[in-house]
Amino acid sequence: MLSTLPTKDATQKKDIILSDILFISTEGEKSWIVYLNNSKQQYVSTSGSLTYWEKKLPAFWRINESYLINPALIYRFHPVEMPHFPLPLVELITGRVLAISRQKRNLIQKKWNQLRHSLIS
Repeated sequence: MLSTLPTKDATQKKDIILSDILFISTEGEKSWIVYLNNSKQQYVSTSGSLTYWEKKLPAFWRINESYLINPALIYRFHPVEMPHFPLPLVELITGRVLAISRQKRNLIQKKWNQLRHSLIS
């Protein structure tokens, strides 16, 4: 099992600790790994698609077409539809709030319930 990801970015030649990764996102042809380094958010570009990263990081959750998140860094889950936003939301420890797609809503809710139950037990 992976514990770090080697970066291929020319400006940053170090491994990223998996537990520090907040999420991996895509924008067009490019993917970004967003992680914490000394409590600061860092970004590094990657050539892998989200499907590629989803296979490499099975513990991470695909919440929509653009985001794969680290469930260990979820601060809060908003399963009910909020009055001004019709989709469930997940809030990361950094305060970043991301929408969960309708297609992933039930799966993410189930995973969230299992995660909470395992933390309580």
